[in-house]
Amino acid sequence: MKQALARITLALSCAPFTLLADCLSGTDVAQNATVTLFEQMSYVKRQTSLWQIEGKNPYTRNHFFNDAGINIASNCALVDNVLNLDFSLYGLTWYGARPLGTFEESDRRSRAILEKLRVVYSISDQMQLEIGKLKPKPGLFFLRSPAGLISQYYAGFKPTRLYDPQLRSAYQTSPWAATLSAEDREQALSLSVVPKLSTIDKRYLSSSAWSDTQRGNSSEAWLLSYSSHQFRDHTPGVRVLLGDAQSLAFSDSFTYTPQVTFKGEVAFHRGQRWRHLSDQKRQELERYQFPSSLYSAEDKPGVEVAAGGEYTTDNFSLYGLEYYFQSEGYSRSQWQKQRELVRFLNTRTGFDPLDRGFDSYKYLMSSEISNTGNKGMLQGKHYLNAWASLQAGGQIRLQPYLVLNLVDTSSLAGLHVSTPLSAVSNNLEAFSGIYAALGGAESEFALFGEAVGMYVGLKYYL
Repeated sequence: MKQALARITLALSCAPFTLLADCLSGTDVAQNATVTLFEQMSYVKRQTSLWQIEGKNPYTRNHFFNDAGINIASNCALVDNVLNLDFSLYGLTWYGARPLGTFEESDRRSRAILEKLRVVYSISDQMQLEIGKLKPKPGLFFLRSPAGLISQYYAGFKPTRLYDPQLRSAYQTSPWAATLSAEDREQALSLSVVPKLSTIDKRYLSSSAWSDTQRGNSSEAWLLSYSSHQFRDHTPGVRVLLGDAQSLAFSDSFTYTPQVTFKGEVAFHRGQRWRHLSDQKRQELERYQFPSSLYSAEDKPGVEVAAGGEYTTDNFSLYGLEYYFQSEGYSRSQWQKQRELVRFLNTRTGFDPLDRGFDSYKYLMSSEISNTGNKGMLQGKHYLNAWASLQAGGQIRLQPYLVLNLVDTSSLAGLHVSTPLSAVSNNLEAFSGIYAALGGAESEFALFGEAVGMYVGLKYYL
């Protein structure tokens, strides 16, 4: 498979250089490129967390951050109506006003993220081939979509991010892949191939510290997708995933009225989708046997289910409600065992080598838990997600959201506000917001300490 992809890439690279030069000429880029500048200031307040490193809280209680970024995106024709080049690149940097806690430390203050780099070959009016760094097609749901069978890891900074919903997809690494698709008025069919180019060998680090290929191409995947447009009110679909993981997903979107849409997805998995705390390894550690790893993904079958609906008002405000369930999520007792292990490791023995070893295990545990979220996964079984996109006075848009863990009642809530600053410039947009992770000290969303943050920023379109 790797050799086939290499041959196709080489063949496309043999296109006359004059065509590429013309596509990327200054005039062409000026006409097709979109350049967006970002600037943001944010404040985060955290409560003391369950975790302790050297007997101290691993987070700075009150912190100020400054973020800046640039996005350059373009789409141009290498050969008219036959061969296209499409790319999107982010450059990001940040600065913290105060020293970072041990769980927040990051060696990198600047980062480039290649969100997308596609070469698209139109085989016919209904068939095309895409090769490059491709964004996986999302499912129907915002919180967690069971039909999104290819999941990638978070690529941004460990302590901070730009809190703009439009940037959420850019922070998830896009894999190097190839997709062959065919579509007409009645149906769509595609085959995507993601080669394995790397292996994750440092799971004790945040995924933001891994290489790009580790985040995007650490497993082999073959994804076959089919959707039908033959029905007036329903859009059913099926996806089959083969390779290092095997899954089968079904989806449907039902338009009840022009303003009301219901949707549902279900997925069946042959093995676990994310790494779980091993009972055996946990018991070994509590007997001071010091295993090399505490987490693993086992060959246990599982199921994911999501159901929800959306309502659109006459002024194009949008309301959504979603329910999500996963059979492999931690039960109350399993989550309790993980919390008890953290308490055990927090015990100070007075013997420095042992205390340092316990701190190292806490680093490993926190990274594994964080990277589960970095992969877009949740750790519990039952969730409710409510969100809206409201058109207020003028061009002001309000985007409130609430994610609730129905088992431990912890929550993640926020409000994002954006508005063009037409009085200053037609190319300038302001955004602001507030968010909170609330719950008991041992709950999912507050396991690392309850947090409240606020931010304000600007976007400028060149």
